Amino acid sequence: MAERKKLLFIHTGGTLGMLPSGDPGPLVPSHIAEDLLPYVRGLEQRAEIDAEVLCNLDSTDLTPTHWEHIGHCIAARRERYDGFVILHGTDTMAYTASALSYMLWNLDRPVVLTGSQRPIAEVRTDARSNIIHSAICATLDLPEVGIYFGQVLMRGNRATKRSIQSYSAFDSPNLTPLVVMGVDVQRGTPARQPAGPFQFQPGFSDRVAVLTLFPGCRPSWLKAAVGGGAKAVVLLGFGSGNVPLAGWPEAIADATAAGVAVVLGTQCHKGRVTLRAYDNGAVAEAAGALSAGPMTTEAAVVKTMYLLAQTRNHQDFVEAWPVDLAGELTP
Repeated sequence: MAERKKLLFIHTGGTLGMLPSGDPGPLVPSHIAEDLLPYVRGLEQRAEIDAEVLCNLDSTDLTPTHWEHIGHCIAARRERYDGFVILHGTDTMAYTASALSYMLWNLDRPVVLTGSQRPIAEVRTDARSNIIHSAICATLDLPEVGIYFGQVLMRGNRATKRSIQSYSAFDSPNLTPLVVMGVDVQRGTPARQPAGPFQFQPGFSDRVAVLTLFPGCRPSWLKAAVGGGAKAVVLLGFGSGNVPLAGWPEAIADATAAGVAVVLGTQCHKGRVTLRAYDNGAVAEAAGALSAGPMTTEAAVVKTMYLLAQTRNHQDFVEAWPVDLAGELTP
């Protein structure tokens, strides 16, 4: 019999470990987080599992400080475990996954985030299946930060939450999954491989604003974000990265001239930003806007926060932006 892999489960909170407060009542974090293994009997035959409760919060309450705590926990225990499973709420899971992928340079073992749409204490829950399959993924040769949900393991910085109701709550719109868990374990997109020694490089800036464009939106709102202290603004434009011609190119030029990075993403679920496809995107690029390419909104926002903290000035940010850090750009 093959030697069991050693895994660390890191609990941060989320629906998986919640119970209702009252009858009826809203779901709140509970004591269940402290001992989940009785709910997944048999998993101990596949792996030797330790567990830590890092925090027990609804994921909407997590901040970049929590991202760094999770990253530090992994970095400090990396040599003691073959893989990591992070139990996390679904609402901001894609943000945390993106952050970890940027911080954990040259990752050499799996880090799998998972959660559930219904608590593990309920009979009709998806939590057991997600935990079991996440643990199996964490024993494979997959040196990436991934999100496992439904039946697939996705690259973490290419995944986004798509549904409140479905058990297949996440999608990877521009990259096929790393693994599909059907009757057989099927590999998809090849996993990235480390190109050097592992490093833990934390640091995020919160001076980022996100603006969603809509017909009739005022370009003065970009100026207001800059005036409010933003050092970078992610604009969610139309289609392939288009902005209205009336006032927006000038507002982008003013922001970049003031040393504020403007990243142009898209409101579309699938596809990539190609600023030169239409004049409305080309003028934004000429004004200094940077393309988010195939990145999800979560990956683009977190990368912006990360590079703001890692670079010294606006020009350094502009030069660092098109560099693929952790597979967020590569096909």
